[in-house]
Amino acid sequence: MKFYNLAKLFSSKEMTQIAENNWSLIEKLGQEFGLLHTPKKLSEFFDEAYSLLLNNYRNEYVIKNEIANKILIGRHSLNTSTMLTEVTVGDNIADCLIINGESTCYEIKTEFDSLSRLHEQLNSYTKVFENTYVVAPKKHLKALYKIHCDCPKFGIIELTEKNRLSLKIKSPKSNYLDKNLMFNILRKPEYVSIAESIYGPLPNIPNTQIYGFCEKIFQGLSLKQANSSFKNSLKKYRKNDLLLIESLPRSMTNAAISYNLSRKNKSSISEKMQYTIQNH
Repeated sequence: MKFYNLAKLFSSKEMTQIAENNWSLIEKLGQEFGLLHTPKKLSEFFDEAYSLLLNNYRNEYVIKNEIANKILIGRHSLNTSTMLTEVTVGDNIADCLIINGESTCYEIKTEFDSLSRLHEQLNSYTKVFENTYVVAPKKHLKALYKIHCDCPKFGIIELTEKNRLSLKIKSPKSNYLDKNLMFNILRKPEYVSIAESIYGPLPNIPNTQIYGFCEKIFQGLSLKQANSSFKNSLKKYRKNDLLLIESLPRSMTNAAISYNLSRKNKSSISEKMQYTIQNH
């Protein structure tokens, strides 16, 4: 069975297709995967498809979804925590972040991934986030322990064969935070909000100067103040859509968090979860 075809069901592209009433991939998968070929609600179809991936093809989507359900929702609260994915940090892209009282980065290494860039990635993430973990299956543990001996700045979480997230090494608190890297993660409304909370309303300056003005204010903060402002701004401006998350099955939690869907498409997908596939 081609499980990478099944993984396409959980892509941003497919979310949009379903919202716009294109069910061709669902029909194709129903034929290809016999376990899915029965009349059922769309939400059940997604959950059963996800179960097949969880047991046969644990790609990046699956691991992010496990982090979302077991850590963001299972240990924290959607009211006080925010999960972000695919965040550019310097020359790297952090797979998954959870911001609450602390900032924690989760770098995902699936069984299909290499660890060749991990040193470079860790060097970036530990300069921005208070905690950094590598989440990986058993296949990578031996190599990760060796890397940790040389660079004990991160923690290790194993995605076990039974799909539990097992803490192997706790992440130390980072002592290397870099205000430059932090500021460059922020979007304009976020850094303007921080600047105004300190300076008051911004002066009447050209748009081209706003970035530099706000950056100067941010750089003038103590590291503790900058880190606190950074976390608060991300939580405020990138808050997860609680209503969407609650309207979708658990297999789609990461989709609700990661994909930039229009309001219309969010509403459409939520509604269609109750459709019976053969009656759409």
